[in-house]
Amino acid sequence: MLLLTGGIPSYWGDTLLFDPRPKEDPKDLFDREAELEKVKNGLNYPITLILGIRRSGKSSIVKVLMKEEDAIWIYIDLRKYEGKPYLNYKDLVQELERVLNSFPERLKNLFKGVKGVSISGVELRLGWSKENKVDMSNLFERLSEISEKEGKRVIIVFDESQELRKLRGYNLLYPLAYAYDNLKLRFIFTGSEIGMVYKFLKLDDAKSPLYGRAVTEVHVNPFNKDLAIEFLRRGFEEANVKVSEGELEEAYNNLGGIPGWLTYYGFHYLQFKDHKRALERTVSTAVELIKEEFNNFLSNRKEARERYYTIMQVCKRGCRWSDVKRAIEAKEGISVDDKEVTNLIKNLVDSSFLIKEGDIYRPADVLMTRVFE
Repeated sequence: MLLLTGGIPSYWGDTLLFDPRPKEDPKDLFDREAELEKVKNGLNYPITLILGIRRSGKSSIVKVLMKEEDAIWIYIDLRKYEGKPYLNYKDLVQELERVLNSFPERLKNLFKGVKGVSISGVELRLGWSKENKVDMSNLFERLSEISEKEGKRVIIVFDESQELRKLRGYNLLYPLAYAYDNLKLRFIFTGSEIGMVYKFLKLDDAKSPLYGRAVTEVHVNPFNKDLAIEFLRRGFEEANVKVSEGELEEAYNNLGGIPGWLTYYGFHYLQFKDHKRALERTVSTAVELIKEEFNNFLSNRKEARERYYTIMQVCKRGCRWSDVKRAIEAKEGISVDDKEVTNLIKNLVDSSFLIKEGDIYRPADVLMTRVFE
């Protein structure tokens, strides 16, 4: 995890570019105006996807939108479930219950009469047991009624929504499809594991409740070199700190264009007043975070753990499918089925550890190379 030694420097005032927390003020959202506008346009339709690899700035776009858009927001952060093998209906209901209890008492009282909802004083409770289970479709219906009554959109955000694919004992796609067709609700699904978001929603699966439904897709990509360096330059200008062009170039060459890593570097530079030390701290932090995320990925794939490590090592500077097959077979001394190799690679691509460019697979983040050296 990122260690914020010393806290946020007092001279920063409000949130600025090198504050490592998600941005909430539009003026601090660097070069994401086009993506933000696409999301705003997407709110004219039921479902919007905000997709991008880890630390690309998806949460900041949502937070800024929540500040700009006068709506009734329900924001559910699913990151806490990243290291868990599954989540159940109780987990989902309790996340929703927590958000609804932040509503004014007047709004909470509008949920009276919904089966599985109880209100005692100022506390709203959602039932999850078999005997007193709140049905998500009924809850969505009431939220839609509240939207019409209040004259405001109700927007439900599932941040890191790929975690919902681990939901056990309840198919959320049925109430989502019902809401899509019949209710005045808007849904935003963000996802760092892009392929896993698609797997959860099953938009192209003819057997899925959401099959054939149109959605708005907004992709949040890393900065190119010019934008990354301009981001760093702008951040240092805000703090009235002079940094050489050579240091900015070296920061980009080591960290790539992912806004999160560039922000960490700027944050540490302002603390240490030392380029090398800031770069070293950022790289070490990044390596530990990526290791943790890869271990989370492996937690439900223990039987193929060594194969996934082999693939990432082979692909750390770019590889072809045939390179992967040869490496696994050489290491294990056996023949490996082509379909198995394809599935292993696909899982890494779906989870945004690898990206495919033509017939070449390479790490989605330049710093992954250091993890698998």
